[in-house]
Amino acid sequence: MQQMQAPCRVCTGAGQGEMNLGALAVPAFRYYFLGAVFAVNAIWFQRIAVAWIAWEISGSAAFVGFVASLSLAPMLVSGPVFGVLVDRADILRASYLTNGAMPLCIAALAALHAADMATPFLLSAIALAIGVIASGHHPVRMSLAPRLVPRARVASVVALSALNFNVARLVAPALAGWVIDRAGVVAALWVAAALYLPILSVLHRLTPRAIGKGAGPRPRFAAAFAEGVAHVWRTPLVRTAVIVTSVFAVAGRGVLEILPVIADGAFGRGAPGLGLISAAAGAGALTAALAKSLGRGEAGGRIPPAVILAAAAGLALVIVLGHTGSWPLALATVAALGFCGTYVGVSLQAAIQAGLSDELRGRVMSLWVMLGFGTVALGALALGAVAEAAGLAVSLTGGGALGLLALVVAVVSADRRLFARR
Repeated sequence: MQQMQAPCRVCTGAGQGEMNLGALAVPAFRYYFLGAVFAVNAIWFQRIAVAWIAWEISGSAAFVGFVASLSLAPMLVSGPVFGVLVDRADILRASYLTNGAMPLCIAALAALHAADMATPFLLSAIALAIGVIASGHHPVRMSLAPRLVPRARVASVVALSALNFNVARLVAPALAGWVIDRAGVVAALWVAAALYLPILSVLHRLTPRAIGKGAGPRPRFAAAFAEGVAHVWRTPLVRTAVIVTSVFAVAGRGVLEILPVIADGAFGRGAPGLGLISAAAGAGALTAALAKSLGRGEAGGRIPPAVILAAAAGLALVIVLGHTGSWPLALATVAALGFCGTYVGVSLQAAIQAGLSDELRGRVMSLWVMLGFGTVALGALALGAVAEAAGLAVSLTGGGALGLLALVVAVVSADRRLFARR
């Protein structure tokens, strides 16, 4: 049985008007959070290193976008499958598997690159393997962490997880760029692999809340999957949140997957420039995550208008980025884009998670990941290909404009009551 510490006003996060740090009052979540701090830094080290290798061995914007898409595209296919499995599996065993498989892939890439054998084909294969593992890991972590705390504190879990992710997003890319510049990309890969060890060492301390099995037989796989899809489609809040997330993911977050093209291809700043512009995106994202973690609670059952405004602003910033020739302005624009992306993503994920039962959490959140993260792969692939063929300005202008149009259609088509102030 998890022992609860006496809560303080700052930590409770249980209701509107209180700070959103309540999950830290639960010892099991604190252990998990500590391990996740290192694991999330590993993700960013790995992403920067893989992107740099793709740029280094090809010099092609299209190939950078292609490799980025391989790391994300499996979420469109295998993500929902893993979502059904997560709702049936031993969640701790699943977490061991996903957190253990990732450093093995990274170590394999480090060994290949050290032996000068990291060909475009092998890099693509490892990027695809990383993508498949990630497509399983996302529903695992989105199911495990909320089950470590009382249901009233699930929103706090989402906010703190976003805070952790975006602190790493600020710090790790700059460190990775520095390591690549000073010690080489192989060293950065080994650092990424080692950073998975702490999370593997704390999982045995966790006792997640059990999922109720119900009185009847467990539904077949296809029926269980269909149940998750039906919940998303029939719940107006969830359906609209997923659509808005997907629209922003393609054009907004897709840009953040081709930063090597911007940092070195457009501005000639090399690996340190890639680390700096990635850290700029992280700084903006961290600001948004802090605002969500330390801010006041909001009324449930709706999508705040500020979320839609942030999505529109982020897509407009994509157009601005396509037309700037100033490195400082590019950094500022990417930072603002990072803020908008995190503000939109955290707000919408919290809206979905808050009203979700544990029995559906893996399936519904895997669909959110599929459409909210997997579509980033499509955006990165398309933006990289268009940049290769017609130039970066055309690619970003077209992506931002089409994203704004799709966002307007999504909002106009949604139930007006979802955006009403309460």
